[in-house]
Amino acid sequence: MRSPSLRSCAALLLAAVVAGCSTTTTFVNTWKAPDAAPLTLRSGDVVVAMVISRNEASRRSGEDALAAELSRRGLRVIPAYTVLSVEQAMQKESALATLRATGAVAAFVVRPLQATRTATYVPPTYGAPVPYGAWGPYYGYGWAAPYSPGYVVTDTVLRLEVLAYDLRQEKLVWAGQSETTNPDSLDDFVRSVVKAAAREMTRAGVLADAA
Repeated sequence: MRSPSLRSCAALLLAAVVAGCSTTTTFVNTWKAPDAAPLTLRSGDVVVAMVISRNEASRRSGEDALAAELSRRGLRVIPAYTVLSVEQAMQKESALATLRATGAVAAFVVRPLQATRTATYVPPTYGAPVPYGAWGPYYGYGWAAPYSPGYVVTDTVLRLEVLAYDLRQEKLVWAGQSETTNPDSLDDFVRSVVKAAAREMTRAGVLADAA
């Protein structure tokens, strides 16, 4: 099955924003390089934010949002579109060489994997205002019993691949697949993914606090 574009993820993201649901992100699969040293990032370090997409507008908006969230952590962030065209970004080895030339110490790469919407039907419920007893005294209450009609709950789930490259070690040090349910906005979505990824990398011993 063809992987979805960032545009399709954005369309479902818009639907979730309209729904106004809360955001949760979990990582369903992770990997770390067994021989890699911990990635230590200090305030002021230069890093690259990259989104893998052939759609230039979607790529730029995604990288800007990712850069904004990483900047909140005290890092100096270079959106990849400022140094690489879409076609250049698709060439792994030459792209990494370009990123290293910027002086960046790390690159965080996001690739959209899947965007889905699931609908769950919640059936109607009934309730009686008083306990039923004999047929006569409570007969009228049967027609006035509280009733809650059925309804449909729709969840939006966006799945991404997140990669962390240590450009000083010149290797991929961590990768994970995330699932985010019902993001409220693009910024909220990216913030949730970055926080969850940082938590997973720290837990795995990949991301180290600066001394």
